[in-house]
Amino acid sequence: MNKKNKSKKGKAKPGFWTRAKIVVFAAVMTAGFLLAMLIPLRPAESQSENRKLSAFPAFSVHSLFDGSYFMGINLWFSDTFPFRETLVAANGSLKKLYGFTAAVVHGSVGKGDEIPDAPVTRREGTTVTATQAPTQPPVAATQEPATAAPDLGETQAFVAVLLIGDSAYEYYSFVTDLANQYIAAVNKTADKLAGKATVYNLVVPNSMGILVPDSVRKEVQSSDQKKAIGYIYGSMDKKVKTADVYSSLEKHKSEYIYFRTDHHWTAVGAYYGYTAFTQAKGVDAVPLAKYEKKAFKNFLGSFYASAKKDPALGKHPDTVEAFLPFNDTAMTFTDKRGNTVKWEVITDVEKWSPSSKYSAFIGGDNPYANIRNNDLTDNSSCLVIKESYGNAFVPFLIPHYQNVHVIDYRYWKGDLIKFVTDKKIKDVLIVNNISATRNTALIEKLRVMTGA
Repeated sequence: MNKKNKSKKGKAKPGFWTRAKIVVFAAVMTAGFLLAMLIPLRPAESQSENRKLSAFPAFSVHSLFDGSYFMGINLWFSDTFPFRETLVAANGSLKKLYGFTAAVVHGSVGKGDEIPDAPVTRREGTTVTATQAPTQPPVAATQEPATAAPDLGETQAFVAVLLIGDSAYEYYSFVTDLANQYIAAVNKTADKLAGKATVYNLVVPNSMGILVPDSVRKEVQSSDQKKAIGYIYGSMDKKVKTADVYSSLEKHKSEYIYFRTDHHWTAVGAYYGYTAFTQAKGVDAVPLAKYEKKAFKNFLGSFYASAKKDPALGKHPDTVEAFLPFNDTAMTFTDKRGNTVKWEVITDVEKWSPSSKYSAFIGGDNPYANIRNNDLTDNSSCLVIKESYGNAFVPFLIPHYQNVHVIDYRYWKGDLIKFVTDKKIKDVLIVNNISATRNTALIEKLRVMTGA
């Protein structure tokens, strides 16, 4: 009996002030939640980001089952919380308060042009008419140290990046005039190489175009990449062969085909781009299972930097997967200072800094590289004209050619037509992520290099 009474006396009851704090905290939480749910108080536009904010999604059975309905609610809730412009700096605290995934835009969102429903009208063998190309000289490449090391690439600048949870996505805005300039440059290249080489054009969508549902993409005002690529491809001369990279990636969007903290596709994504090329060329793709895979963890890429090292990205780094060539290969590249360097097609970057691990592929970004497949003696060769998206793509071409030539047109200086003629190259692949087709400086460099 005494023990029972003692036990009851031993249980400490909350004091008045403790109970009061609990009641006040619960009241603030409830009031904050109810206030946040009042649609009339939620803003419709963001002045600082120059865009309309997400609207509450319309319900449909399809959106319910594919997950886009709840993703839309998630995006609406975090994108339009009351007094958004005042409280955006405290968004990290609000995430915990609301218990919803945050959607944050870094940068200023620009409105894209309306994408034409029909391609540019043109006759076979003629070129698309576009506005005069810019006359200003291309932006000079950043000076590199005097060393024969691989180039880790320039710092990537984005107009705007959307962060949803632990994944980031690059905005894409279609610009009609720039798209037409890109089309004209590719068509002119095919005209000049007619009878010498077959030109293939591969426009690669970014992760926003593949992984973010259309209903959500429209709400955040990013242009329809599938329609944009359709316009670009539909406007190409019949001499240009196009590869349907978009459809190939879309079929595998549940796989790890894009990085979350970086704007590039993964090697798996690049493989599906390669299968789209082999389909356009009419050859069989090498099964991915034939390759030995290496994985390099703790990759924090360009999105992590542009999102000001957001903790949501930093706590969940990417893994760079690479597939080792099974052929007897020899690779050299020429750096920006003209040094010729022997290198590996796939470099072990496990101990490299978290930001540089995409340079595992073909030594990073260099003006020129050559990969020789010593298992072939048929003098077959191809040329890949690329920006950094092409780095993860190039290794998959090795089984098909004795020589794979790679030109990064941002840095290479020379006469492309003469190069193709002198090397007796039969396949020319122009590989670009979709953002390159709206980049004035890159289009100008492509135009100058090809004499378009």
